[in-house]
Amino acid sequence: MKTTHMRKVPYIQQMRQTECGLCCVAMIMRYYKSFVSMRNIRDRLHVGRDGLKISILSKYLEDSGLETKVYKAETRALLGLPMPAIIYWKEEHFVILESINDKAAVLVDPAVGRRKIKLQDFSKSYSEIIMVIKPTENFHPVNERENLWIKIIQHIKVKKQLYVKLTIASSLLYLVQLSIPVVIQKLTDGISLSSNPTFSNQYYLVVILIMFLISSVTFYRGQKILDLQLNIDQYLTRDTFHKMLNLPYRFFENRSNGDLLFRLNCLPVIRDLISEQIIQGILQFGMMLFILGYMLSKSLLLTGVAILFLVINILFIVKMKPAMMEANQCEIMEDTKLQGVQVEAVYSAFGIKIAGLEEDILDSWNERYVKSLDAYKQKYMVKNINDSVLSVLQILAPLVMLSIGIFQYMDNQMTMGEAIAIYTLAGNLFTTGMSVFQIVNSFMLATSYLERITDIVDADVEEQPLQPIELKIKGDIKLENISFSYTNHSANVIEDVSLHINQGEKVAIVGASGSGKSTLVKIIMGLYEPHSGHILFDGVNIEELHKVNLRRQVGVVPQDMTLFNKTIYENICLHRTVDEETVIQVAKIAQIDEEIQKMPMKYQTLVSDMGMNLSGGQRQRIVLARALLNHPELIILDEATSALDNENEQRVSSYFETMKCTRLIIAHRLSTIIDCDNIIVLEKGKIKEMGTHGELMQQGGVYSNLYNIVENAVSLA
Repeated sequence: MKTTHMRKVPYIQQMRQTECGLCCVAMIMRYYKSFVSMRNIRDRLHVGRDGLKISILSKYLEDSGLETKVYKAETRALLGLPMPAIIYWKEEHFVILESINDKAAVLVDPAVGRRKIKLQDFSKSYSEIIMVIKPTENFHPVNERENLWIKIIQHIKVKKQLYVKLTIASSLLYLVQLSIPVVIQKLTDGISLSSNPTFSNQYYLVVILIMFLISSVTFYRGQKILDLQLNIDQYLTRDTFHKMLNLPYRFFENRSNGDLLFRLNCLPVIRDLISEQIIQGILQFGMMLFILGYMLSKSLLLTGVAILFLVINILFIVKMKPAMMEANQCEIMEDTKLQGVQVEAVYSAFGIKIAGLEEDILDSWNERYVKSLDAYKQKYMVKNINDSVLSVLQILAPLVMLSIGIFQYMDNQMTMGEAIAIYTLAGNLFTTGMSVFQIVNSFMLATSYLERITDIVDADVEEQPLQPIELKIKGDIKLENISFSYTNHSANVIEDVSLHINQGEKVAIVGASGSGKSTLVKIIMGLYEPHSGHILFDGVNIEELHKVNLRRQVGVVPQDMTLFNKTIYENICLHRTVDEETVIQVAKIAQIDEEIQKMPMKYQTLVSDMGMNLSGGQRQRIVLARALLNHPELIILDEATSALDNENEQRVSSYFETMKCTRLIIAHRLSTIIDCDNIIVLEKGKIKEMGTHGELMQQGGVYSNLYNIVENAVSLA
């Protein structure tokens, strides 16, 4: 028995690591001719770090007018169910089951693409959960399709005179090239009509003039293309990168570094297509019409044959389009994953080395590399078939037309010069046609790149108030009934938290791993927006403040320290205009100046990527110096002295004691927070206890248990 379906499911590639369910919903909607924009689906489904439950996917589809039924079914039971359907895969992933029979199944995987696998292999990964979908009378398809190319071009402000100059230069170049067959016709007819021709001398002069014009115009056109590319690049690359930097922090959480870097590397491909291929395609299409017009003036039959071959070309390209698109998307996907493995290997070199994981990482890289090569091979094979057939047509068509032209010459319907000219023009026609078709193909294939770039362009930037209040913060922070979850569908990870941190207080947040400590700090910093409640800085709601300006006034020393491939001086300054004396002063406070002064290049010592040529303690103190540079009224320390030895830790702590700024400490070593003015104990996102060290120890609750466990571990060590 075999399930049937009317057509193929349109493939949509997931842009985030947790978007598989969302993309399956979008593919089902498009299968039933409802083209809801991906942005609208994302806005409604709110995919977080943990993905979506099948019940949420079902509710969305039902709200759209589709009937859904979720079954727990074994592989054999699927053979009688209507397709396409959404299935749960490998206990962690959603894919589309397009069709299935006794031997194989066809899947459309948002992360991999369309693939056919044996039923035995299917059963091993199928998690026995399937959602069957069918439209109801309440289902009304929508059409929110938009041309991504028009959308991206609208963002680019190009100087019109550049397009005008490039158009004129390209037109002149094509006209000169088209004059060559006419010259050949005149020469041929001149020779055939005279036994002692004098035309040859004029011919040589014309040839020299044509060559001069072609070389001059080609050079000028190349310069204009360069000017246009630079002009477009200023808007396309600069604006896209600028937009990416202004996106909310959560945008970067759900996307891998390798994927984002791959997207930025796609920008030159888009730039070249917009700057050169559009004009070239339009002018070459005009050139084809001009050639057909000339042919029509000489022979209706030959014009008809030329059009017939062009139609065959177009039909073949249209037929090959789905395979080309799918192969290209698969290659892009595998290249992205390969780059992700390479980026992780470079950034995790220390961890790889100390754990002896070189062979394991190499195996992982080899697996991705083989898949990348397979994807390239598949794309090349499809392209090779496409190019081979088109090349045969490109050679065959002029020869057929020459044969017809010779018959017409023998029948005195045209001159020999006209027959040869048409043969030459036919070659130009199909070469130009191939070029136009390739340009169209390039645009279709580059749409996969454009979808990834549009994911950046379409994303909403971090919201800022239209008229923000200019506030020089003093360090008073108040949280009122703060609750937060990663999506509208998931449980709260911070639940009804209220606390008041007075100016100048030293406050610690403690709790078991996963209790919400780091999440709460990100909410305070405005990196996450709470679903309910208010955050006040010195009595002013954070929603009325410009968050970037707020963060510039806060010194943060995170647990994951970030250093750049710059000098130590530049790493401390971090693009701020500060004299070296001030930098040395904060370095002394952070207890790192003495060690820097012993280095041959001192503050001009170059730090490697991620600071791998420095010790953990040195990296931490450089980041601490950076945080102290603006003398912040609020400083947040996420286990900020964990990599310091006892002596340096004591010195840094002593300096903090003399500071009047507010300190918010995320602590794992409870011995460092005994003297805090207030200790907040989090448990499952809620404040479980609050008080001083002495008060909490007397209560004998969560904090007391945590402290005793740590102390016992230290004594045993």
